This record gives sequence, C-alpha cells and structure tokens, in this order.
Amino acid sequence: MAKSATTVKPHPVWSALIGLTTLGVLLQGLWAGLFLRRGGDHSSWVSVHQHGGEATVTLALLATIAAVLWLRERRDLLGGTVLLLVLLVVEYFLGRAGGNSVVVHVPLALLLMGLAVWLPVAARRR
Repeated sequence: MAKSATTVKPHPVWSALIGLTTLGVLLQGLWAGLFLRRGGDHSSWVSVHQHGGEATVTLALLATIAAVLWLRERRDLLGGTVLLLVLLVVEYFLGRAGGNSVVVHVPLALLLMGLAVWLPVAARRR
C-alpha cells in the first residue's frame, strides 16, 4: 500500500534549505528595522539588507529544487516552497525599485514571514 502524502517525511536537504531560508527572511526584517529608523546614515544596513535578500532568494531557489526532487508527494510543502520563491523574487524586485514600492514591500515581507515560518511547521505534521 502506498504512503499517504502526509506521512512522507521531508528530505533533510530540503529541511536544511528551508530552515536557512526562514532564517534569512527573519533576519531581513531585523536588518530593515535597523535602517528604517529615523536619523543617521544607514547605508551599510541597506547594503546588508540587499545582499541578505539575494542570499535568501538563492536559498529559496535551492529549496524549491529540493522540493521538486524529493517532495512531490507533499503537495502542501511543494506548493508552499514554490510560492515562497515566487513571493521572494517579487519582494526582491520591489526592494530594488525603491521609492513608493515600500507601501507593498513591507506588507509583503510580513506575509513572507508567515509563510516562511509555516513551511517548517507544516513539514513536522505527519
């Protein structure tokens, strides 16, 4: 008899990559808070935030590849990982656009935090 989709354990490579991606998403919020404060020159934190975003998108891409390879039976995790990657790419380009995109960039970041935390929690369900 075939295993049900919810009994398939996540592959350890995917788990590690999604954990690092989640850490990247949460650190992005910290770094953004450091340069969004008023006063002073925060250009170094803007740079850290930008490069952190690049690293986080790269980790999400690798996690998506891992999900496609090893988690096809777990449609919830596969779909969530793909969604995380797509939203991170949108978020990255909104951040690069600057200006008024902050109006969408910040709320989308909060949605990304929720999704990034949900994925490892959902993976633990059997």
